[in-house]
Amino acid sequence: MTVGQGFVAVVGARVLPEAFAPQVSEVVRFFLSRGWGIGSGGARGADAYALSAVVGAGSHACARSVVFLPGGIPGSDAALRAFAAQGGRVVVVAGGGRLALLARSRRLVRDAAGVVAFLWGPSRGSVFTVREAVRAGTPAAVVLAGGGAVLPVFACGRWAPCRLGAVDAFRWVPEPEVPESSRRSWLGRVFCVPEGEPTHGQLEHIASLSAGQRLWFERGVLAGDTVLVPHEAVTDTPAFLATRRLMRRFRCPMREAAALGELFLALEAGPTVVAHYEEEARRVGVEPLIEDLVHLIARLALVEAVPESDALERADTLGDGVELVDLTGRLAQPAGRSPDDGAPSAVQWHALGTVHPEWVTCTACRAVYEVDDDAADLPTCAGCGTRDTWEACQGGRFRGIVGAIDACASLEELAALGKRVYALVLTPDQAGVAWSHYQVRKAALEAAVALGAPARALVARIGEARAATLPRIGARLYRLQHASAVPVSTTEWRRIWSAYRARRGAIGA
Repeated sequence: MTVGQGFVAVVGARVLPEAFAPQVSEVVRFFLSRGWGIGSGGARGADAYALSAVVGAGSHACARSVVFLPGGIPGSDAALRAFAAQGGRVVVVAGGGRLALLARSRRLVRDAAGVVAFLWGPSRGSVFTVREAVRAGTPAAVVLAGGGAVLPVFACGRWAPCRLGAVDAFRWVPEPEVPESSRRSWLGRVFCVPEGEPTHGQLEHIASLSAGQRLWFERGVLAGDTVLVPHEAVTDTPAFLATRRLMRRFRCPMREAAALGELFLALEAGPTVVAHYEEEARRVGVEPLIEDLVHLIARLALVEAVPESDALERADTLGDGVELVDLTGRLAQPAGRSPDDGAPSAVQWHALGTVHPEWVTCTACRAVYEVDDDAADLPTCAGCGTRDTWEACQGGRFRGIVGAIDACASLEELAALGKRVYALVLTPDQAGVAWSHYQVRKAALEAAVALGAPARALVARIGEARAATLPRIGARLYRLQHASAVPVSTTEWRRIWSAYRARRGAIGA
């Protein structure tokens, strides 16, 4: 057996309780039944349970599997000797100590077709192995066995629930790579000066701009690919906690984004903390996250020692100078001041946008496509036709609700669906959008209803009315409706009153 024949690494915490051995065996059987071998790190806990499951599956499973060991082979390990006796391959990574353990994990990831890690508690070694798999582009999954284990936070991707046989797990889904673009955004057309003689080329470029574009050009600063513009610092809120930016990052409405900003300010959270909670929001939602943060801040307030004196007496003044913006978009710090001291108090900067076109990830098929910022219509995925709307970002369940409302063929069907929607658990924003679709569909169905003879006669009489007689007709319509004197349905009455209001407006004009 050679490593190139293909195996999946099944690893995990050394302190994984023995009660989880059946779950490790289930994952091993899951991959063995599909023709894969099993890779192990030869450690205690999850690695030992995986090795025992391979030995129990027989020589055919051992011949397809491999164990990577740091340093020498422990001769007293009965399972390892049985594994080698049945044709299993043992690879020894040279060295000793922690460096050998890390080299063993890297070698395991490098040769494996995939990695499954059982996490218990911090599981630092297992998280290191999973991180190496994510960096290498190797498929990775984790099983949260307990002990306070949480999903590790990595950039450029997300965890999605999955099942490995009968075991619940989470698989890593990397974000699609953004392809290169030959176009530039409108900011690129304003701020990127064409190649050529510096002074002459810049003057020609400025002369070609409109008055509005020239104003942006004079106020903005190009820092790398990002255009920054200054504004008066009326708040000390960091740019990464701006409400609009939080709305985009957490995919939530303004009310929830403003609440998150206040909570992060109370925690004095940095960009790393915000990135962690962004991943948490994708997993559990924004509202539970806000609730947890409120409780966390309340608990911190109970134990935090606060001086009795006025806080303003201890506050430090901020600097006033603004000199340069570096290539990362940060303000240059005056001499003698730490980068952590914050932005100057007189002027702050915010990112206006990038000189490159915007790229959107389709919420349905996850394809990445370029947005034309000159187009009047919303961006639409060329692959599946999904428009980049607020509804599309709410998930398949909500899109199904809105689609069912828009597809209702009759008022009776719409009324029955409305009762079911009323009983659903929706966020306030989702409920508002769903009922907006409901009202639009209801108006369209009512407009398509064919009026009966009594209703047509009343509409015709309204259309022939003069200014002097229209009020008397309105009073008579009111009496007829409340006395149920004519066979006219509720939907027809709405059409009649719409015709009455239209006639009154036409006469008044």
